[in-house]
Amino acid sequence: MQNPLKQSNLQFHLPDFPAIKPEHVMPALTELLRNYQEGLERWMEQGGDAGWAMVEQEIAWADALNRAWSPVSHLNSVADSKSLREAYNSGLERLTEHENWRQQHQGIFTAYRDMKDSESFRELSPVQQRIIELELRDFHLAGVDLPEKEQKTYRELVMRLSQLGSRFSENVIDATQAWTLHFDSTERLDGLPDAELKLLEGIAGAHGKDGWMVDLSAPCFHAIMTHANDQALRREVYTAYVTRASDQGPCAGQWDNMPLIEETLSLRHRLARLLGFDNYVEYALARRMADAPVSVVEFLDSLVSRARPAARQQHESLLDFAGKQGANLPLEAWDIAYWSERYRQAELHLSDEELKPFFSLERMLDALFFTAKQLFGIEVKLDESILTWHSDVRFYWLRDRSGQRIAGMYLDLFARKDKRGGAWMDVCLSRRRVNEALQLPMAYLTCNFAPPVGEQPCLLTHNDVQTLFHEFGHCLHHMLTTVDWPQVNGINSVEWDAVELPSQLLENWCWEDEILSRFALHYRDNTPMPGELKGRLLRSRSFQKALFLVRQLEYALCDLHLHLDYDPDNPANPLDVLGEIRKSVAVVPVPEWNRFLNGFSHIFGGGYAAGYYSYLWAEQLAADAWGKFCAEGSLDAKTGDALRREILSVGASRPAMESFVAFRGRPPEPGPLLKSYGLKET
Repeated sequence: MQNPLKQSNLQFHLPDFPAIKPEHVMPALTELLRNYQEGLERWMEQGGDAGWAMVEQEIAWADALNRAWSPVSHLNSVADSKSLREAYNSGLERLTEHENWRQQHQGIFTAYRDMKDSESFRELSPVQQRIIELELRDFHLAGVDLPEKEQKTYRELVMRLSQLGSRFSENVIDATQAWTLHFDSTERLDGLPDAELKLLEGIAGAHGKDGWMVDLSAPCFHAIMTHANDQALRREVYTAYVTRASDQGPCAGQWDNMPLIEETLSLRHRLARLLGFDNYVEYALARRMADAPVSVVEFLDSLVSRARPAARQQHESLLDFAGKQGANLPLEAWDIAYWSERYRQAELHLSDEELKPFFSLERMLDALFFTAKQLFGIEVKLDESILTWHSDVRFYWLRDRSGQRIAGMYLDLFARKDKRGGAWMDVCLSRRRVNEALQLPMAYLTCNFAPPVGEQPCLLTHNDVQTLFHEFGHCLHHMLTTVDWPQVNGINSVEWDAVELPSQLLENWCWEDEILSRFALHYRDNTPMPGELKGRLLRSRSFQKALFLVRQLEYALCDLHLHLDYDPDNPANPLDVLGEIRKSVAVVPVPEWNRFLNGFSHIFGGGYAAGYYSYLWAEQLAADAWGKFCAEGSLDAKTGDALRREILSVGASRPAMESFVAFRGRPPEPGPLLKSYGLKET
């Protein structure tokens, strides 16, 4: 059988997902890695010119490798199985070894350094120069300057950290899937709207059971926490959720991530010190907009000083409301979402169940694609002929104003078993030009919405709609690139604290009246959302928003101080670090046995280590950028073209600050972010 992951089958083509099997992974990677490494060694041995031609050749080898690995990595997240997991982990180990080999290869490093120092460097385009400069930066950050013994230590640290990250994520998935609660009647599910009951009925059916089943998927957890009148049930589900992969809760000790967290923090600190940094935060910031740890600390502390008083007041208002309704005070952690929803309904006369009929998935996709067309002049069209990994998955082509295809996108939007929770965007293919041929950029957009059940379509909460717009913003950043080199196009190499700018900016349109009036139509009869209901929705945008902000600040500061203050001689208990942060930031108490850190995949199983602050940092950029649309018109094509030209299309071909200034006309200012949260600037 022909291996669908090998280069000859993949070049400039979409992956053949139904044909990909776990047994294909290692043979394909072995061949592609051999081609890459032997090709580079031959180039060095033959004294090949250390010029742009070498860079182009290396780009070809790297792109072939990425085209093979991307579908494997993606399937590991959306179609988990034991055999695929084993193949993925073996492949990840080989790729980590390869990256270490390349980044510490003196011959390759010397070739790039010689290019930078040569007369011909000035003749290269600014984008080509940027690629070489970023490569040299990354060589130094990978220890190319270290003695051989310390290079070996670096490689061992990186390899082990890669294994720990993968194991952390697997433990979270296993712990999430291990717990369910089955009901033969809806007696204990009192309070759940019909749509949420249908969700639980669908979960039971997926497990081959009648009745209703609660699991720890995000839609199900949200449904119970928000609507279940049974406080004991809320506590039971909350306990199972916040103790996943820990020493607490119903699966205590089975997939405990705390030893992995402790080892990860230790090894990250060792890695940073090995490379000459005082701590892992300094090391991480070498690739980000923020110039020093103190800048990030001051940014976050400044937000805390403004947000915490407002959050405390909002929490007291919630307690006052709940107490008047007969709730036992103080509210427990599993009561907050429930009473917040009751309070929101009372204050705004607004509930998710009242809104969801106006937010069918199909209408919201129409809204999403309409926004893209108005701003950027692109058409998004479904193609049902493209092979995917699941029947729920759709594929869309993007076309420009001339009708020319410019990109493609997979949408996998529904929660299901063996699929990682959350929402994310990832790269399938990067734009790359070879002679006259152009490989188009392709993206994955993944969410975990409640699937349709029976005759009821998928109905979204407005938070779901924001998530959809957010992830599509990431996709646009990747797909609208005009840069032909994968190292710096799309989201590749964009500073981590700037990469959320397009996604957070795009969220604004799902609050715009022009979008809501046109697309927020009742799924049964297409009647528009009543103006009075729309007004209540818009007022909800700032409702208890400071409480949300302090929660994000809690996570960001915990991540920062875990890495910034790490003492190898006397390492603090990570739970104690989080506890101290909560004392100074949080206003909503949580039980001592809450093990949020054990499921904090962003920083222990993803790419946000010492960088969770990036969401708020980029939110400041997005709030300021949105001000330009507010001034010119939210669907103003000229402003949309400027956003596309100055930010979306250029990727990392220049520093993010330069791109922002080119769009906004000045550096970012904090006022718009504070205003968006209803906070005072001084």
